[in-house]
Amino acid sequence: MTKKRFAEMSEAEFDSLIEGHIERTATGYGEMPADIFLDLLVERMADKVSETVNLSIDMGDDDDLVITPDRELSDIVIRGNEILVGKRRFVLKLAERT
Repeated sequence: MTKKRFAEMSEAEFDSLIEGHIERTATGYGEMPADIFLDLLVERMADKVSETVNLSIDMGDDDDLVITPDRELSDIVIRGNEILVGKRRFVLKLAERT
């Protein structure tokens, strides 16, 4: 079997691969490691991206995160450390150091 990257697969080939994985998993035979599956899935999703937005992240005066996009966006709202996309709200926080 020739190895292909997800980006090189047709939709039908990808669906067949996933169905085969599910069948093998159901029978407990030849499972694909989860990390490989997820890497391939993310690669497939990334191929469908049509636009990249670069975000600059700075520390504000009160140790707050300030996110600034490289251009104005009509479908995404960025305010302070929050990003609103559709019905989702992403809040970025600095991880506490232990």
